Amino acid sequence: MSNQVVGLLSLARAIAQVNHNQVSGTLMVRQGQIHWRLDFHQGKLVCTTGSDHRVRRWRRALLGQQIEPVELTAGQPPTSYDPWEYALLSRAVMAGQLDSGKAEHVLAALTLEALTQIAIDATTRLTWEARSNRLLDCAAVGSGLHLPGDRLQQLLKDARDLSQLLPSDRPAQAWIDRGLSLDAGIELDDSRQHTALSLQPLFNGRRTFWDLALKLNQSPAMTARMLGYFFRQQLLTFQVLPDLEFPPMLSSTGSATPATKAEPPLVVCIDDSMVVLQRLERIVTQAGYRFCGMRDSVQALTQLIELKPDLILLDVVMPVVNGYEICAQIRRVKALEHTPIVILTGHDGTIDRVRAKLARASEFLSKVSDSGRILATLERHLPSHNSTRPHPPHPPHPDPSLPSRKANGQDQGAGFSVNSSPSAFKSALA
Repeated sequence: MSNQVVGLLSLARAIAQVNHNQVSGTLMVRQGQIHWRLDFHQGKLVCTTGSDHRVRRWRRALLGQQIEPVELTAGQPPTSYDPWEYALLSRAVMAGQLDSGKAEHVLAALTLEALTQIAIDATTRLTWEARSNRLLDCAAVGSGLHLPGDRLQQLLKDARDLSQLLPSDRPAQAWIDRGLSLDAGIELDDSRQHTALSLQPLFNGRRTFWDLALKLNQSPAMTARMLGYFFRQQLLTFQVLPDLEFPPMLSSTGSATPATKAEPPLVVCIDDSMVVLQRLERIVTQAGYRFCGMRDSVQALTQLIELKPDLILLDVVMPVVNGYEICAQIRRVKALEHTPIVILTGHDGTIDRVRAKLARASEFLSKVSDSGRILATLERHLPSHNSTRPHPPHPPHPDPSLPSRKANGQDQGAGFSVNSSPSAFKSALA
């Protein structure tokens, strides 16, 4: 087997065990100064991000699906968690702004670039990190957005094949993310000089290999074959390119590694109306709190136990289970019995207030309240931003083990065994 795919094979085996054990967390892939992050929810890959060219990669993935990046960020509140790519995609899917099929293609494009660059470097180190911030899991449940297993297997194969098609005249990791331009100092005969001049606008030093594939509207494999000629003729030079700037709404979540600083209080809202959730998310996040919206009242209690929010906003009128019943259920859970619960309703009658009190709600708030009253309610029940409820930090050097099946409701680390993995992902690179 080629040394090029050793790192990818190790990753495929790791993914197999994560999938088999159906755990939630992050596979960190480190290659020298570059690191990649693969986030999983219950064994399913939901997002792939990297430390270099993160915004460029995001922009390419969107434009490949004819999605203008500004469409997913304009007028939106700051994302409540990292990876912000998944926050934006899942929010757009839940709001009906983006088709789930297109969103899946975006995830696939992000993942293919990462897997290909993992495949071209054998110096890969894998670690598993359990996730203390469950907002990503909340979004995954709400949107259902993930890469299906068979799609991920195909991406592993595509990355392996592409890594072997890339020109070998120069190590791919030294140029694949650099701007390509034609070497003006090379003397060519008349016919090739004409060809070179015609291609000058394409190889302008501002496009990477991945940008060229997008610009030419062709597959990365076909682009790799085309570049083979230019490498053999030594016609290319390479420029280091900076990443693009983060949109302002993402500036606080730009890191590709899990945050270790103290997090603001978490507000969870349970309401079957997407309009209400979007309005409250904007108010809550602009005030500096984290926010998680849930539309499914049936699954809400399970998610609340995992998230352990600092405050719950609870709609009264919902299908299947109403807000009063959910409130009573929450109060029977020891971990949530003292969590502030604010009942949201379109009515403000005496009977509604009595029912809220009987269900042991902390407060009663009209849905039509202005943002000032909503914020005042939050401030009454939540700690100040300077004394937020602490979350367990990630260890500075996580144990390089991969996860076992959940024990007592928590993801536990366990030694990784190739033999324990199912055959599907193990055979993906066979």
